[in-house]
Amino acid sequence: MSGIQDLFLNFLLILIPIFIYQSFWVERRDFVPHRNRAAITVLTAVSILLCMTFPLRLSPDYLYDLRLIPLLLGILYGGRRSGLLLIAVLFAYRLFLGGNGLWVALGTYPVVLLIAFWLAPRFRYFARGQKVMLAVLLATLSSTLVNLVILLSEGMPFFENEHLPLFAAYTLLHAFGMWLALYLIENMREKVHMRREIQRAEKLQVLGELAASLAHEIRNPMTVVRGFLQLLLEGRLDKEKEALFLRMSIEELDRSEKIITNYLSFARPKTEEEQISFDVGERIAHVTGIISSFALLRSVEIRQHTELGLFVEADPSKLSQVLVNLFKNGIEAMPTGGTLTIQAGRENRHVIIDVRDTGIGMTKEETAQLGSAFYTTKESGTGLGFMVSYQLIQAMNGTIEVTSEKDIGTRFKISLPAADEEMRGEPA
Repeated sequence: MSGIQDLFLNFLLILIPIFIYQSFWVERRDFVPHRNRAAITVLTAVSILLCMTFPLRLSPDYLYDLRLIPLLLGILYGGRRSGLLLIAVLFAYRLFLGGNGLWVALGTYPVVLLIAFWLAPRFRYFARGQKVMLAVLLATLSSTLVNLVILLSEGMPFFENEHLPLFAAYTLLHAFGMWLALYLIENMREKVHMRREIQRAEKLQVLGELAASLAHEIRNPMTVVRGFLQLLLEGRLDKEKEALFLRMSIEELDRSEKIITNYLSFARPKTEEEQISFDVGERIAHVTGIISSFALLRSVEIRQHTELGLFVEADPSKLSQVLVNLFKNGIEAMPTGGTLTIQAGRENRHVIIDVRDTGIGMTKEETAQLGSAFYTTKESGTGLGFMVSYQLIQAMNGTIEVTSEKDIGTRFKISLPAADEEMRGEPA
């Protein structure tokens, strides 16, 4: 019975790194390829070493543990380079521990490892069910080979071996452990993929709603330019006024170009996360310029005050997405007009962004549910915008606090860790 308990301890030592990977890596890194492989290699190596440190000892020579599960996971998800490093770590530690078990590993592992190395570059393209089936078969095959070699080396009749139930449990735990590990990992990957899709859908929705305000903003300078050109076409102006009107027309065209550039920079797709140091004040000014025409159409005045030098280290496009969502929702919360106040400053080692509106407000019950999927106080909303915003701020190691009073207004307070002095660079 104590032997099975030791194997279950190994089982936990495999699952804990998976939960660490989900809680402290996936939520913040979004599967940036090279960093993700490094994280997988480190965590599976730690899991292998822990399993071998707390094994079940049937004899001084043989260590029974579940090291094969993290080894196979590291190869299948981390790739061949990770696999070579993990194999080196495993055999070096097994050599250090001593005993004849090293020769059992050398005689049984190569077959399974060669199959795993062949599958590694193809594994990510398989369907979820295929991944689970292949990984479970590999784990079952490897544990069965180890059992057979040890049973044959003991020279005892197969069915008279006192450890036979333990060998069966060893194989079953390999199969079940691999199945559970694959289930958890694939769920994590699907969660990350779904979050990306939600972020993209929310951004497209925001851009669609801002399209009308963009058209309005572009129409204003175009109308001015058209008026100046009509006056110039009449040919009754002196040279000084012609030069003035031409200069003003060029300024209006430049303003139109700047408006379009701002929108395109917000919509530009990112291939991977951009962690840089940038000035929050400039980012707020950039987003305010995008949203200003949307506010003008709804008779909302925007008041902005930001301190200088508010640097944070994050992805500027993601902060822009959060700010656009908060500003837009604040404006929509004032159907008869009002004031949107945006302030940014420093508190201790954090940058604080304060967004307040004078809109319809929310009850405490409504405020408590903000950030939940598909919960919204708007008739045409989906609730995904706030959920994405909460996740993005959390990924930046920040927090969002919401306070609101019915018919008075709502306040969003974003807190982000300030960048260290030596890490400050050019703002995005």
